[in-house]
Amino acid sequence: KSIYLSIARELLQELEKYIDLTSPSHKFVFTGHSIGGSLAILLTILLANDRGASFVRDNVFRVFTYGSPPIFEIESTSNTKRDGYLDDSCSILDAFDLPTDLVYGYCQPWDPIVRFYSKYDPLYPLIDDLGEDGITLFDSGPSRTLRPIMKTILESWEGWPGYRDNARAKLGQDYRGVGEHFLLLPEPIRYLTDRLVAVNTAVPTTDAVVQISSEELLPALNEVFTLDTFRISYVSVAIRSFVHHFFPAYGSPFVDYADKILEEEE
Repeated sequence: KSIYLSIARELLQELEKYIDLTSPSHKFVFTGHSIGGSLAILLTILLANDRGASFVRDNVFRVFTYGSPPIFEIESTSNTKRDGYLDDSCSILDAFDLPTDLVYGYCQPWDPIVRFYSKYDPLYPLIDDLGEDGITLFDSGPSRTLRPIMKTILESWEGWPGYRDNARAKLGQDYRGVGEHFLLLPEPIRYLTDRLVAVNTAVPTTDAVVQISSEELLPALNEVFTLDTFRISYVSVAIRSFVHHFFPAYGSPFVDYADKILEEEE
């Protein structure tokens, strides 16, 4: 997204003096949550573009992102094969001559933000399905809990018409993640409670962390942790989705899991 790129350029201008003053024996770590993670990736790409990929490889240890929306798309997403094996490298980083493991992205499976700007984005139809007044959501669908709330918000937002028209023209994109991704999976019983009993809005403990490529991440989330537009319009599902994006979703559950792994290794 161009606005993200503009912000990243401004951040880089602020950071360059510190980058130049840093000892050659030290390496940078860029990190961020949500849009902050996307900006961390853009900072790294801008550094590679301005100073060369070798500068980034030599001076950036890693980029860590948490629940960040995808901000890149690439014309060809087909994987190639090397020595008979499917290539899991990130084609976006590869285009900048950077290694795939430069970026580690962590996400909660019910986090809707990591699906933004992709064909699995559950919120895009909020903009695409409007009434003739330009503010009534879900015009073609049944009554939904959040419709009157969102209509009130949009009526009071002076910038909505401009954003709406721009979004209708540009948001139908197929962006995807960058680097290597890690899903913070809940305990197995959580799958049953979500599907068979009721929607649980509490952030679950992390039972396992599964590594997955940027190519596979969004299709896997869409198949196993479905967030369609109709379901996310229910208050309970909407609350669960956004609780899984904000604190403490990427705080204590992840820290507790890491502590458990360290104890087991000792």
